[in-house]
Amino acid sequence: MRSHICSILLAAACITPTSLAADVMAATSKAKSKDFDATGEVACAQEVGEDLGICSAEAAIQANAAAVFVTFPNGFFRILTFEDGAFLRGNTTMSGVGTDTEWSLEDGLYRIRVDDQRFEIPETLIARE
Repeated sequence: MRSHICSILLAAACITPTSLAADVMAATSKAKSKDFDATGEVACAQEVGEDLGICSAEAAIQANAAAVFVTFPNGFFRILTFEDGAFLRGNTTMSGVGTDTEWSLEDGLYRIRVDDQRFEIPETLIARE
């Protein structure tokens, strides 16, 4: 009996990360194909020292994951990915690989830095209702 329970727990541990990664990949794929579940505007800055401006933002949501397609006024875009309410990374662009990040969530607002870019994303944009 004990080995049966351990086998079930091991199987669940092996399946869960894969399914979570699949949700992030599915949300990102939806965003790239412009299949969005929510849209809005977010505060953003593309360069170091630049004041925050306004960017368009569209979110594709898949289960517990979201991909937010943020477009700067000059047409440049970045895809920001989230899982279980945590920011994961930005996509690779000419500005950087998207893994040099800092983020916080305070009072329903994600404050995110990816490479030299900054974003303020309302939590409600990525929330599944």
